[in-house]
Amino acid sequence: MLSTRFALAALAGVLISGTVQAADKFVPEVLTVEERIQPGPNLFVLDQSWDGASQTVVLSQDDLSVKGNLSFGIVGQMVANSDFSRLYSLSHYAKRITYGPTESVLQEFDVSTLSLLREVVVPEKAAQVAPSNAILKISHDDRYAFIQNATPATSVTVVDLETGSVLQEVPTPGCFGVFPAADSVKFTTVCGDGRFQSFSLAADGRFGSPDSSDKIFDPDKDPVFIVGKRAGDELLFVSFFGTVYRVSDSDKAPRLISKKSFTEGTEGQWAPGGVDVVAYNEAHKVLFVTMHSEAYNGSHKNGAEEVWAVDLASAKVLGRSEVKHLVSLSVTDGEQPVLFGLDEEGVLYRYQVKADAGFALEETNTVEDVGGWAIFSIAGS
Repeated sequence: MLSTRFALAALAGVLISGTVQAADKFVPEVLTVEERIQPGPNLFVLDQSWDGASQTVVLSQDDLSVKGNLSFGIVGQMVANSDFSRLYSLSHYAKRITYGPTESVLQEFDVSTLSLLREVVVPEKAAQVAPSNAILKISHDDRYAFIQNATPATSVTVVDLETGSVLQEVPTPGCFGVFPAADSVKFTTVCGDGRFQSFSLAADGRFGSPDSSDKIFDPDKDPVFIVGKRAGDELLFVSFFGTVYRVSDSDKAPRLISKKSFTEGTEGQWAPGGVDVVAYNEAHKVLFVTMHSEAYNGSHKNGAEEVWAVDLASAKVLGRSEVKHLVSLSVTDGEQPVLFGLDEEGVLYRYQVKADAGFALEETNTVEDVGGWAIFSIAGS
């Protein structure tokens, strides 16, 4: 009898509770979508995929919070326009996955809304390689896109972004990488014999024959990373053994301004290594380079044990900071630089650069698993 009373009491409690809850007004959750991403400077991280969709992850430079992402095809590359309001991707869509035709597409996105604006189908010749800053570029006036091809013959596809059409395929035999000029519609490429070549837009609206430099580097004794960075009217290239090559592309033909070693006389056989191995801060005219010790033939892809800050004019090492196996760098251009590093495991690091303390790096934020293969970033404004 006692157990029956307890059961009845419990049942009454449930009924009373249910009545009270039913009396509460039900407010359904409403899902919303923000029209625009949060304001502030952005960091773009390319997560390239060879077996599915690639993407660009957009993060805040201030705290590495994720603002959103942009998706596109396999083996994606990315580049931003001059004011970072537009992001362009180059990727490929395999219609039968394992065989059959592939469509290569240049896509333009609005960064503030993370929305696709348009796309241009381009010839199926684009180099399908690891993330790189040398494959997809935009001219200084945001009018043309340049796409590096490799079939394996090398050429550059020029896309007119005003008309949304392919303008021309420019043969670049023996040369690789696209590096647009700072103030004219021209691009420079690096050649396997140690020369540089520039191609300029002619009066007829076409790119004609190249203007070639003298031999600038020795590809056997001091090969360069095809990771050119812009410093005014100069292109900066770092070699496998730690030489900074300053190349002017302001004249008709490229010319060497200077080459200086920043590793000579340093103990430990230090050398650059990684993917996007150098970042350049304009305000202080300083390069940041991923460095590893005990370098050997073939170690140019090794991740960094340190990041060195190198003065552009003198090639003097201003500071050295220990890091965690970074393979890629990007940096902001201001007086108080912020450096971003990626390792091979998809971990993203944010560093405050102490310019008044030997450009030492202070780690402030970390994001794990920012992508499956995220080894290239662009620090926007």
